Amino acid sequence: MKSIFDKQHMKFTRKNGSILIVKKDGVSYEDAKNNNKNFDISFDEISYIIPISYCNSNSNYILRFEKKDKSTPVEFTSDTTIINGCHNILETKSILIAHAAYKLTKDFPNNIDTLDIDLARSLKEKAIRISNGVISGAKHSINIDEIRRVQCVSNGTISNLGIYKSEKKTFWNIPDMRIPCNEVTLPLIEAIVTRNTGNGIDFSRGNGFDQSNSGFIAIRYMDSDFFVNEDGTVDNEWQKLARGRVMFYNHDLKDISNI
Repeated sequence: MKSIFDKQHMKFTRKNGSILIVKKDGVSYEDAKNNNKNFDISFDEISYIIPISYCNSNSNYILRFEKKDKSTPVEFTSDTTIINGCHNILETKSILIAHAAYKLTKDFPNNIDTLDIDLARSLKEKAIRISNGVISGAKHSINIDEIRRVQCVSNGTISNLGIYKSEKKTFWNIPDMRIPCNEVTLPLIEAIVTRNTGNGIDFSRGNGFDQSNSGFIAIRYMDSDFFVNEDGTVDNEWQKLARGRVMFYNHDLKDISNI
C-alpha cells in the first residue's frame, strides 16, 4: 500500500485555533478552549473507530475510538465546519484512511492471505476477524477464496457488505455472511472479490431515501492508493482494476486535500 502518511502527517487548524494532527500511527487533538477535550492516541491502542452519523449526514460526525484495553473510549467531533455542495469528510476520512493503512500494513493488498487482524463488530457476529484466509464471526465464517460476489447495502444508518459464494443472484438473495462497512473491510473485500472474479463490490443499491446508489460509501471509506504497492508499482491486473474503480469517484485524500 502506498500511503501519504508514510512521508507526512496531515494538520488541520480550525477557525477557533484548535489543532487536529493525523499521523501514520495515530491521532492527536488540541482544543483551543477546553483542555479536557485534548487527546493523543496511538492506533496500536485502538480496536475500532466507530464513526457515528458518517453515512447519513454531511457534517459533525462523532468518532468513537474503541480501545483494546476496554477502557473508556475517546470521542471526537470531526468535520465541524459545514461545506455545502461537496462531501464534507476531510478530517474524518483522513483519520480513517490512516487507521486502515496502519492495520492493513504497507504489504497490502499482497498480504490478504496472511492477514490476522480484527475487522469489525456486529450484534450478530460479535467480533469479526480475518486469519489465514478465513473471515469469521460468532455465527458464520467464509474462506476468502470462495467469495464470488459482494453487495453494499445501506439503510441510511447501518451499512453492510453482503458476501456471497455464488455469482448468481437467488430469489431470496440471502448472503452467506454480512459484515459492517468500515475503512478496513471495504478495501479488503474489494481486493478479495476483484482478485477472485475481476468484479469489485457492487455499489449499485441505494439507501432507500436520498441516495440512488451506494457510491457515497465508497467515497467515505476508500482510497485508490490502497491497491498500489508501497513503491508506487502495481503487480497484478486485479490491483489495476480495483484501483481504477476507486479512482472513478475522484475522492482520494490527495484529491480532496490538494496534497
